Amino acid sequence: MIESIYQIGRALLEESGGGRRAVLESLAAAPPRDRKDESYVAILKLDSRRLSLDVELRELDSQKNTAARYLWLGNAPGNDPQDRLTLDNLGYLVSQTIPNLLGEGRIDPKSDLYSKLKNLREKLYIDLGEPGELGIKGGGTYQRNRRLWDLGRLGIPGPSREDLRDEIRGGTNPKNIPQRVVKALRDHFPEIPERGVLFTLELDGDLLVDDPAYHTYLERRFVDSAFTGNQTGRCHLSGEYGPVTTDMTRFRFKYYITDKLGFASGATKKGFTSNFALSKEAYRALLVGERFVGRELGFSFAGARGYMIPDLYTVEIPRGFPEALVRTLRSIRNRTLFDIGRVQAGELDEELEEFREEHLASGYMINLLFYKQKQAKFEVLRLIQDIPSYRLEELRAQGFETGRLWEELYGDEARDLTLQQIYYLIPVRKVRKPDGKVEYLNKKILAFYHTLISGGLIDRKELTDGFMELARAYRFGNTGSYQVSAPKEGMEDLTLVRYLAQTNLLLAFLRDLDQLKEEEVSQEYLERLSLDEVEKEYLKRLGYDEQQAALYLLGALVAEIANAQWRLGPEGRGGEKTILNKINYQGMTLPRVQRLATELFDKLRQYRYTDRSGERRPLLQGRNEAIFAQAQELLTRNQRGWRLTPSENVYYLLSGYSHRTFRAMTAREKQPA
Repeated sequence: MIESIYQIGRALLEESGGGRRAVLESLAAAPPRDRKDESYVAILKLDSRRLSLDVELRELDSQKNTAARYLWLGNAPGNDPQDRLTLDNLGYLVSQTIPNLLGEGRIDPKSDLYSKLKNLREKLYIDLGEPGELGIKGGGTYQRNRRLWDLGRLGIPGPSREDLRDEIRGGTNPKNIPQRVVKALRDHFPEIPERGVLFTLELDGDLLVDDPAYHTYLERRFVDSAFTGNQTGRCHLSGEYGPVTTDMTRFRFKYYITDKLGFASGATKKGFTSNFALSKEAYRALLVGERFVGRELGFSFAGARGYMIPDLYTVEIPRGFPEALVRTLRSIRNRTLFDIGRVQAGELDEELEEFREEHLASGYMINLLFYKQKQAKFEVLRLIQDIPSYRLEELRAQGFETGRLWEELYGDEARDLTLQQIYYLIPVRKVRKPDGKVEYLNKKILAFYHTLISGGLIDRKELTDGFMELARAYRFGNTGSYQVSAPKEGMEDLTLVRYLAQTNLLLAFLRDLDQLKEEEVSQEYLERLSLDEVEKEYLKRLGYDEQQAALYLLGALVAEIANAQWRLGPEGRGGEKTILNKINYQGMTLPRVQRLATELFDKLRQYRYTDRSGERRPLLQGRNEAIFAQAQELLTRNQRGWRLTPSENVYYLLSGYSHRTFRAMTAREKQPA
C-alpha cells in the first residue's frame, strides 16, 4: 500500500512541476461540507488603513475555486500551535493564529508578511493579561487564547477586554473565550454558514495564503522539520542514499512503528533507519499521495470509511491530457464505486467512464483500505490488496445475473445483487457510545468481503447462522441493534419474507462463483417428487439437497396455514399468523422439526379455504396433501444421516415459508384493482 501511495504522490508532483506552491496545493485536505454536500470559504477582508472588516463568501468546487487554492491543509494536529491562515475553526483565526505565526522560528522576521502580521497584532488584538491578574494558574490553554481580536476597533459590537477577563475570573475555561468573539462575528455577518465553511484572511486586497514567506514556512513545517537529525541512510522507497528521516508522525496512515524503541533494529533509535527510512523526495511524495487519497479517493462502504488506492505500476497514464493523472484516478474511483454497488449505472460520471474505457481498457490493480478514525488515532480495519479491476467487474456482472433469479423464482421484477446490498444481509451489530455516536462492529463483514473479493471459500453454515440472527431481529422487533432499518408498521411480515428470499439469492450468488463451502449436492431426488414447476425450479436453481428440500416443503405448508389465518382477520385480511409462533427462531433439532410436522398436519385438517365453487374445504387435500407426504418421506429417509444444524433447520423451513408467501404477495399486487 505504501508503494501505491508513494507512486501517486510522485506522479502528482511530476505533473505539477514540483514547485513549492504546487507541492503545498497537492497537500490540500478535503474541505468540510454541509448537509447539502456543499463547501464554502469565508474570506475575512481586513482593511488595515481604515481598520474595517468585511466578509466575502465563495462556494468551493473541484475545478478552479478549490480548497487547494486557499492552501487548506487541515488544522495543526493535537496540541500543536494553530498556525494556518486557512482553517475550519474561526475561533483559531480570531485568537492564536497570528500570534503563533509571529513566534520564533516561524515566519521570517525579514519578510513583508511578518511586518503585516505584526502590525495587525498591534492594531487589532487585545491581551487579557497575566494569569495571576485573573486569579488563575495559567498554563498552555490560557497562553494560547489570551490574545484575541478586539471587534470594537473594527466597529463591530462584541465583548470588551474587561468582559472577557470577568468571564475567566468567574470560572469560564479559557479555551471557550474565543467563541465569544466568534459569536459576535457571526451575529454581525449572518451570511457565514454554520457548517461546511473554511475561513481565510485577506489583508488590504491580498490573500495572506498567497505570500511566498508563508509558503516557505509551510514547507519547512511539513517537510524540513522531519529532517533535523542529520541521519543518513538508504531510502526504502526510492533506493537513494543520503539524508533520511524515520519521523512518521506527520503521516495519517501508520506504515511502520517508528516511535517505540522495542520495534527498532537493535532496540536503539538508530535502528529505525534500518527498519524504515525516507529521503526528502520520498517523504514529500508520500505526504502528497496521502493527501490526494484522503481528498479524492475516499468512500463509505459496509458501515466503514475507506480509501481506494490504485497501483500506478499497473496503470498506463495517457499523455497529452490536462490533469491526465487526476482524471485517471478519478475515473478509477468512479468505476469502482459502480462495481461495489455504491452508485448505479445512471449515476456514473459519463465523461470519466468514457475516459476509463478509452485509456484504461487493459485494466489495473487497486487496494481497498478500510479504517476507523478516533481523533488523531487512525486504525486500519481491513486492507484488501492487489485487486484486479476485472475481479470487481466480474462480481458486479455475477450480481446482475443472480438478480434475474428474483423474477424467475419470486415473480417480482429482477433485482441487481451488489456488494453494497449484501451488506444488509449479514448481521452487523451497532453500539451507542457514551458520547451518543453509533459505532458499527464491522470487522466480521469486512473479513467476508475480503474473502469474497479474493476468491476464497465462504462457509454456508456460518452464513445461515448470521441469516437467522437477522431474521430474529426482524421477527421480534430488535432491528435497532443492527445496521438495518426497522420495518414500517404493517410491513413486518413482508420485510422478513423478502429478507429470507434475498439471503437465498446470496447463497446462489456464491455458489455460481464456486465460493460456497458446502457438501456435494445430488438432486436426483427431484425426479421422484411431484411438485409444481415453480417449486421444482426453486429447489433446483438454489441447489437444495434432500434435507433442505424436506424443510422447504414444511415451510411451504406453514405458509398455507399462515395465509388461512391471515384471511380470518377483518374484511378477510390481516389476521394473526399464530402458526409462526410454533417455530423456534433460535434453532430446532430434527425431533422438534418432526413434532412440528405433526402439528402442521393437524392445522391443515383444521383450517379451510374457499374453492372456486364457493365451497369451504380443508387445506389437507390435493397439492398440500402431496407436499406433506413427500416432506415426511424425505425426513424419514434422511433421519439417520441428518447433517443440518438446528439453525439451518429453521432457516430452510423459513425459506419455504418465504418463497410461497412472497409469491402470493407479489401475485396479489399484480391483480387489477
